[in-house]
Amino acid sequence: MSSPSPQLLDALAFLYLTFGQVTDGELTQEEMRTLADKLTKRAPGIELPQLGQLLRRTVDAYKSIEGREPRVAQAQQCAAFLRDNIDDTMRQAVLADLMAIAAADGEVSADEQEFMARTAQTLGVPLPGA
Repeated sequence: MSSPSPQLLDALAFLYLTFGQVTDGELTQEEMRTLADKLTKRAPGIELPQLGQLLRRTVDAYKSIEGREPRVAQAQQCAAFLRDNIDDTMRQAVLADLMAIAAADGEVSADEQEFMARTAQTLGVPLPGA
C-alpha cells in the first residue's frame, strides 16, 4: 500500500483495533505493538506523530460506538471499504495482519478465529487453512 489515503488508514486501523479488542475483551500490549507495526508496514513513511494521531482517532471512533455487535458491524464495513479500494494481494496481507495480531498474545481464541473468517469473507479472500 503506497501512500494510502487517510480513509484507507482509518478503515484499516479501526478493523485492527476492533479485532484486537472485541474478540477477547482486551487489547494486550503485545497486540497493540503488533497492530502499530502492521499499520506502519501498510503506510510506509508514516511518522510516529501521525501514527499516534491515527491511533487516538481510531480509539475515539471505537469508544463512540456502544456494544460489541455495532463495533463488529462497523469493522466489517471497514473491511468492505478496504475490499473495494485495495488489490487482492493487499487484502490477503490485511488478513495475515489480523492473524499476527491474534497470535501476538500467545493464543488465538475462537472469537478471533470467527472474526477472521468473517473478515476473510468480507474481503473476498480465502482464510488460510480453511
